[in-house]
Amino acid sequence: MAEAKPGTKSKKSKDAENPPTIDIYKRWCKGCGLCASFCPTGALARDEAGYPYVKDISQCTNCGWCEIRCPDFAITVRKQSKEGRKKDEEIKETGEKGTAPPG
Repeated sequence: MAEAKPGTKSKKSKDAENPPTIDIYKRWCKGCGLCASFCPTGALARDEAGYPYVKDISQCTNCGWCEIRCPDFAITVRKQSKEGRKKDEEIKETGEKGTAPPG
């Protein structure tokens, strides 16, 4: 395996710093397990009831196989920029919520 040149980062280390976000909509999921079965890295697993969960986000390569194969559209994978991740962290810290619809 070739070593990275000094001053450069390999793709793997860059992805480890900024992993994607996996959202699983449990109300839509019927627990078929296709997403976990098609995950090439083992980032997803199934709980005792058969529903998927994120086992190790650092293993996710953002390939999208789980999202493509889900017949219920119950899973999404998105690559976040550093700015997007910072915004998500700010929302979690402040408890900021979206505005209520008019009416």
